[in-house]
Amino acid sequence: MQRPTFKALSIIYMAFVAYLLVFFLFDDFHVSTYALLTGLSLLISCIPLAFPRANLYVIPVYSVTLFVVPLFLDISNLNLVVAILLTVSSLGLALSAGDLRKPFLVPLLVFLVVFGISYSVTGIILVESGVYSWFPFLAGIPLFISPVMKLIESKWNVIPALALVLVSQFMVTGSNLLNFSISTLLSVSSISITLWGGIAFLVSVIILALGGRRPVPLIFLALSGLVYLLGPIQLASLPLQIGSVSIAEGKEVKGLEVKAEGNKIVVRFPERGMKTTLLVDSLPQKFSCNNSECTSTIFTGPGAHEVKLCVAGECVTQNITVTHLASTPIRIEYSLNGNKLKIVVKVTGKVNSLDVTVNGDPVKLQENGKEYTGEYPISSPGKYVIEATATIRSNTVSVSREVEVESLNLEISLKIDQRWPDLVITAETLVDGSKSPVDKIRIKVNDEDISFSNPDTGVYTATLTSLEGKTYEVVVEAQKGEITRVERRKVTISPPLLSSWDPKIWIGKTVYGYDVEGVLGIGGTSFVLLGKRENRRYAIKIASVSPSSSSSSTRLGISTFSDLSKESSKLQEISERSNDIVKLYGVYADVNTIKEILEGKSYLYLTNPPAIIMELMTGGTAEDLVKKEAVFLSSNWPSVVKLIFTSTVRALSVVHRENYVHLDVKPRNIFFTEPPGNTGGEVLNNLIAGRTMVKLGDLGSARRRGERITEYTAEYCPVDQVEDMLLGRGARPDMDVFALGATIYRLINGTSLNPVEVVREMDGAVDAFLRRGDFRANLERAKRAYATVHSNLRLSRFHEVEGLVRKMTDPDPTERPSIQEVLNELMAIK
Repeated sequence: MQRPTFKALSIIYMAFVAYLLVFFLFDDFHVSTYALLTGLSLLISCIPLAFPRANLYVIPVYSVTLFVVPLFLDISNLNLVVAILLTVSSLGLALSAGDLRKPFLVPLLVFLVVFGISYSVTGIILVESGVYSWFPFLAGIPLFISPVMKLIESKWNVIPALALVLVSQFMVTGSNLLNFSISTLLSVSSISITLWGGIAFLVSVIILALGGRRPVPLIFLALSGLVYLLGPIQLASLPLQIGSVSIAEGKEVKGLEVKAEGNKIVVRFPERGMKTTLLVDSLPQKFSCNNSECTSTIFTGPGAHEVKLCVAGECVTQNITVTHLASTPIRIEYSLNGNKLKIVVKVTGKVNSLDVTVNGDPVKLQENGKEYTGEYPISSPGKYVIEATATIRSNTVSVSREVEVESLNLEISLKIDQRWPDLVITAETLVDGSKSPVDKIRIKVNDEDISFSNPDTGVYTATLTSLEGKTYEVVVEAQKGEITRVERRKVTISPPLLSSWDPKIWIGKTVYGYDVEGVLGIGGTSFVLLGKRENRRYAIKIASVSPSSSSSSTRLGISTFSDLSKESSKLQEISERSNDIVKLYGVYADVNTIKEILEGKSYLYLTNPPAIIMELMTGGTAEDLVKKEAVFLSSNWPSVVKLIFTSTVRALSVVHRENYVHLDVKPRNIFFTEPPGNTGGEVLNNLIAGRTMVKLGDLGSARRRGERITEYTAEYCPVDQVEDMLLGRGARPDMDVFALGATIYRLINGTSLNPVEVVREMDGAVDAFLRRGDFRANLERAKRAYATVHSNLRLSRFHEVEGLVRKMTDPDPTERPSIQEVLNELMAIK
């Protein structure tokens, strides 16, 4: 319930003044000095009660009128001293407690003590001299005690003041308050009126203790009516006492000034020494006070806003409208670069003058048309207010923006890794020298945003795939608080040349549905990769599309891929028919793609290379065992060679039975399913126990019998194979028989059957053919050189198969045994 206003109370108390005049001036037309002074003190005390902080000033008015005047009428040394003390202390008490903004506790206590003593002495002197009874002395106590107690700002402090009123009334009426009955209470007499007055005080105590104010004036009016109509003189001050106790201390909220400036609201108000709260749109705001004035600057958006200032519970509200920034002819833009605040002020209209400050410090500007730029050094993190004031035509416009600087330095460490075809961008953001996340970050490539990930604190990575060679501009923009940093870098992506191709490029990529995890090997004619699909691993053989000039390499032509693709289904079927052959799962080759790759389109070699998917053999090759001395020099080595020989013959017999020729039998194409061991004994035991199996691999080079030959391996093929390839003749099974004999020769002796000069002449014949020169001379020299080698063929160990190997590697193809004959003779050897 809202308490009555001072205006309402002043009307009530003015009515009481009129009532007192009638009561004292026309009461039987007999006015004693006692009654006159009592009425006068009450009358004058009513006047300040109509004003803010009224009952602070009731003290000197009531005290001086009622007590000081009688003392001066009977002048004596004691009376003079007491009158002076009472006057000074009553005035000082009101003044020292009256300035609520700066209460002086020590003067207040001094005046309170002196006033209490002088008031008590005065009362005793006047009562003892017969001028007054105890009634006016006690009745005045609530008038000066309650205002002082209210300075503590507690509603319960009103109770002692009301208790004093009850004591004063009890001392006036005496035992009549204790000896009453219902009939006495309901009778119309001075005693019943006194009792009803006491009950009214008790009701007032309860109402005021609960914080109520509004019913008190009603009680005041009721008691005034009772006193006026029926009451004795003792109750005359009763309404005044209740009114004095019930008036709250006035906390006027004056001097609030609210002004809109651009996108901010500026509030100014006088400093108060008590609890003060400032709210804008119901949100508490901070303010600072200096030289008795408090100010607050609130940055807000456009629209209507409510500003409310509350001082000790008293509030005043003002509404203000902030216009949108776009409607102002001044726009402030800013950015932070290290410890410099870069400011750009854009103005529309003719500018007569423009001043820019940051926290009150002027900023030097450079004009560029309608744009003004400047820099302000930032010394430490914190809030900075940019304010621009311009005179445009005859109007002065002021706009401000607040900048929150959380840190002073933002750096971007930009790294670009060219892992063709991927461009891997890594940006690390450093705030004041330490890796730290930022509020915003953008990674753009050639002005287009690309997505990125945030794998670690302050680390941002993005990947751009570019199959073709191109130059890119990478831009990283980062923002932390109000600091913005931009880092630029230009980089050119160039696909690698086919002649210098690194198979590691495939790692992490997907080739024909297989995820490439690593590189298993690099040969003269191919790369072997480790692939994974549905938790199973495979070997992926990718043919080299750049013909090599190495004498130890297999030469292949474009037609090889076409033939391989055509025969893929049959070759897969053959690999399934024998456990001695490495399983073939897929052949991928396209003649048009191969042509485009050879024309320089490297990205096609990355995505669509000619490839064979094979069973993964993790135990290495027979060539690897030859290089292990602990195995090769072991007495068990001949037995190991026999097992390898037997398994390879069985594999070739399946191939030949299906009317195909392998055409690339060599130690590197004989694989082990698991590592066979590190000594001759380990290898032999593992092969016999079946823990390791021998398999013939690389069916990708196989051709149908009579089909044109497109490749050769000079160290292991016969000279007639190269001759037939150049003359366009077809493949024959005896070419595999020769290659297998040369392979066994290599495994037993550790050297190649075809010497360097034979290899050189065969390669020379191919080169001459490609130049359209005379290649026959090279072939004849190769035949003569090989005939000499063959006539002197000897095996250092495993002499049991020396004759068989000599027949298998005969210079005359017609003298070579079939693969089945080789198998039969081999099985006959114990």
